Amino acid sequence: MKDVTFEDIFDGLQILPSRDETEVKFIDILEKQKELMEFALANHSKIMQIRFDLHYPSDSSIIPSSDDISVFSYNLSRRLRRKVIATHKIAPLYLWVREIHDSSFPHYHFILWINANAIKNKFTIFDIANKIWKNTLKTNEEGLVYYCLNKRIDPDYDNGIVIDRNKEDFS
Repeated sequence: MKDVTFEDIFDGLQILPSRDETEVKFIDILEKQKELMEFALANHSKIMQIRFDLHYPSDSSIIPSSDDISVFSYNLSRRLRRKVIATHKIAPLYLWVREIHDSSFPHYHFILWINANAIKNKFTIFDIANKIWKNTLKTNEEGLVYYCLNKRIDPDYDNGIVIDRNKEDFS
């Protein structure tokens, strides 16, 4: 069994609260997330952290393949690395985790860190991710990329949060 935590603090950092008391958080994934975030912050004064989930059609019209997430990750990273906006490179870093929950169909939790000096709107990334995932699956079906937007309207936990190391409250 992997090391897990039920806490909402990891290594001194506030993390997304659990949906319920049974939801576990895997320590190895949290460590990798922190490593990538710190690397992004070491290279950019502002970063945006964006999360989305990638799903397959529920009608079984597409057979899931582990190649799909590899192709998607490669194409998303390649597309974002090629963009330069006002002399700022997007410089994407990402981490994904496969989950098989109540069905035989996996879905993927995808987290992305980008240079927030280059892109300031999370929906720009959502649009790109949606196009690339549909292209990867060779489908036109909508709704396969879930944007993980916060329904509680708590800005501290909203998707697309910008971390600015030059702000006074940065620690």
